[in-house]
Amino acid sequence: MQDLTRFVGFDNEAILVEALKNGNELAVEYWFKKYRLKLKKIAILKVPSQTQAAEIVQETFINCLQTLNLFKGNSSLLTWMQSVMRHEIADFYRKRYAKKFIQTIPLSDFLLEQNYKDAASSAELVSLVLKKMLKENRELLLKKYVDCKKVKDIAFEMGNTSKAVESNLFRARQEFKALWLELETK
Repeated sequence: MQDLTRFVGFDNEAILVEALKNGNELAVEYWFKKYRLKLKKIAILKVPSQTQAAEIVQETFINCLQTLNLFKGNSSLLTWMQSVMRHEIADFYRKRYAKKFIQTIPLSDFLLEQNYKDAASSAELVSLVLKKMLKENRELLLKKYVDCKKVKDIAFEMGNTSKAVESNLFRARQEFKALWLELETK
């Protein structure tokens, strides 16, 4: 354990919380030193790398500071922080899944070039675009880019030629792009 003797008084959680709410820098330093390793041990078990775990712990501290006024003391400070961190971990996986989904759909290069806050907001926009598309085009794009089917297999399944499916895919991608740009400007 680190030497925390210069932080006299902060070992009382109520005093620590009040000092944090008042912006006491020494309290923030104590708080970080006391809880960082505990949170990191948990995060390392939940995410693929230590770097990602460290980023999640950092985000947890930032979010805890921003929402400290919501902490009512009904649980220990550590328990509350772990709850905040669980939300950070869930966000991490939501964003990761959304980015993976975006890369499987048509125009993924186009979508990933756009400047969006995060992959989750892009995934939401993708879902909206797909819902607005003609049913046949939407199903065709999903078969090709989500189910990863080959054009010849889709053609066989639909009783069409490969050339017809390629033409329909082209039109479906055009519809997707047009709807994307329309929703993006709203």
